[in-house]
Amino acid sequence: MTTRQRRRVALVLASLLAAIAMASTLIHPADARTHPANLPPYHTFYGAIAYGHDGSSGKAWRQKNKSTAERLALQRCGIDTCTIVSSFTKCGAVAHDGTTYHGGVGLSRQAAEQRAIANLGGGWVVNWACH
Repeated sequence: MTTRQRRRVALVLASLLAAIAMASTLIHPADARTHPANLPPYHTFYGAIAYGHDGSSGKAWRQKNKSTAERLALQRCGIDTCTIVSSFTKCGAVAHDGTTYHGGVGLSRQAAEQRAIANLGGGWVVNWACH
């Protein structure tokens, strides 16, 4: 057998082994490592944005529960007349039209901002937060 033939045989064998290896990974059954019980727990985080009549604002995000997020947002707002305008688990935004603040939520910043403007019926975005 010549050197050229040996190289061809080696190339064919290597190609076959590679094909077998790829096929075995495609048809490999799921094992205990891929079971959902073995995945890390999914944590839902909460956030809130508060506004006062004078434009004061406060926000909190990545909190473990809704009440904590709202309480922190109100504390950070700084005045007694602050109210929660947006409570969210992904993204929240606040729109303003010169007199009124209104919140919106969504899976993304853009979605939350669009929802806030739509809920207000116009205006512009003045605040947002996402996890």
